[in-house]
Amino acid sequence: MPNGPWKKWRSIFSPGFSPAYMLEQVPKIVDKAEVFCQLLREKAGQDTMFQLEEATFRLTIDIIGLISLDSSFHYQTSDSEFPATLRSLIEWATFGDEINPLKRWNPYRPFITWYYGRRLDAFIHAELEKRFAERRQFLQPEKQKDRKVRSIVSLALDSYMAEHPSAESASLDPTFRTYATAQLRLFLVAGHDTTSSAMTYTFHLLHTHPAFLARVRAEHDQVFGPDPTAAAARLRRDPALLNQLPLTLAAIKEALRLFPPAGGIRMGAPGIELTSDVDGTRFPTAGCSVWVVHEAVHRNPALWPRPDEFLPDRWLVEPGHELHPGCKGAWRPFEIGPRNCIGQTLALTEIKTVLAVALRSFDLAPAYGEWDALHPGKGVKLAMGERAYQVSGGGGGQHPAERYPCRVSVRG
Repeated sequence: MPNGPWKKWRSIFSPGFSPAYMLEQVPKIVDKAEVFCQLLREKAGQDTMFQLEEATFRLTIDIIGLISLDSSFHYQTSDSEFPATLRSLIEWATFGDEINPLKRWNPYRPFITWYYGRRLDAFIHAELEKRFAERRQFLQPEKQKDRKVRSIVSLALDSYMAEHPSAESASLDPTFRTYATAQLRLFLVAGHDTTSSAMTYTFHLLHTHPAFLARVRAEHDQVFGPDPTAAAARLRRDPALLNQLPLTLAAIKEALRLFPPAGGIRMGAPGIELTSDVDGTRFPTAGCSVWVVHEAVHRNPALWPRPDEFLPDRWLVEPGHELHPGCKGAWRPFEIGPRNCIGQTLALTEIKTVLAVALRSFDLAPAYGEWDALHPGKGVKLAMGERAYQVSGGGGGQHPAERYPCRVSVRG
């Protein structure tokens, strides 16, 4: 998006992603996290293998529905039409690393994505028009005090009403509706897809590194009290407790370093050159798109001590320590600069909240051996020694292979 429109929309939506506002949303996130825990409890009772990322997909869709549209999809407990349409569109619009040409260039794909895209747009249009009617009522002086919601759709409509104070038309301007729909689609896709991947990998890395997992659980005992079931109530009363979890945040940041859920693309410009650190060759970027491969940057031994190891302590040590990251800007799962991911505070808040509510109540164990026995094949089984290696899919992001089959048990 050109700078002008981008600055306008960024300024509109920024209040809805501020750290202070995210803390106000923690009680809502806790509600969804408790549903997630109940589902884990049911899986434990059934003693069955399941794909963890399917569960985190549904959890993060429920959360982004609240943040973007102030709507409760209840997708964790039912196959609601809108989120099901969203997931179908994503699955058909992306084909990951598929090399079979009949699947990669499926002739039905454009028609199916068009169909699901139209259904998704129709839902968003209806939400916009419904909230627009509410905003017209809110313009009455006696109802001004009720305007407290800062969901993404509310922020967009408040900006529209500020530019059209008379709001005489009963319908939104078509151009605004088109732009707002595109922005909301972006938030709904990116706001759940990458977060579910990051959440799944954080669970995976903690449960495959029990020593650090024990430290994180001890941190939760100290902040929320020894009763794991009390964490949800404590967070509802005092969401700022999330800011007292340095070990938890370090684990999340290290998971995002090792398994970044997406890459980044930046437009080149005249006078901007990239210099090879091998032979000094300079590459002009004007007229080019520059692809920032986060996996390569995050595992570059010139930037990271022991780059392939899960070492959350690197985020806790002082500068000068052998584990301290050696280069500012080397960690970039949300990219950096003015066009960084606007939703990074939401993503980190979600993951911290879910870990605080769930981590002391459950043990997870990867079940790839069981999965492979049920789904024999000749595909790659390990990448860099990791069975839960990343594969392309979802909303264009990276996800754990087979969506992370696992088993869960209730801790004693």
